[in-house]
Amino acid sequence: MLKGTLMATGTVLVVDDDPAIIELVETALEDQGYVVLSAVNGAALQVARDRQPDVILLDILMPGMDGVEVSQRLRADPATASIPIIAMSVQDRLHATFSLMPVDDRLAKPFELTGLYTTVARWAQTP
Repeated sequence: MLKGTLMATGTVLVVDDDPAIIELVETALEDQGYVVLSAVNGAALQVARDRQPDVILLDILMPGMDGVEVSQRLRADPATASIPIIAMSVQDRLHATFSLMPVDDRLAKPFELTGLYTTVARWAQTP
């Protein structure tokens, strides 16, 4: 945990096809007090529906169903439409998909952990 910070609360769903990214984000956020779930591409739809995370970190470029389609389907489903979504990708891809993805925020890869913490805390529910 960062020195002088309060423990965070909430559940974060990490949707990425890179196991190293999932592990990094999972470890970092769990150290801050979050419960972290993970999924790859379209599997995120069912996890989000069943578990109702407080925030979703969503990679854009994934095999099969990409982040653009995942975000559109999440927004179209009344059960998941209001869950904040943070798109993650390299800056150029974030810019290129800006108008296609109905997301609440963006996090450019590679990111510093402080940027991850700040962005997630902005959208995750706290007591």
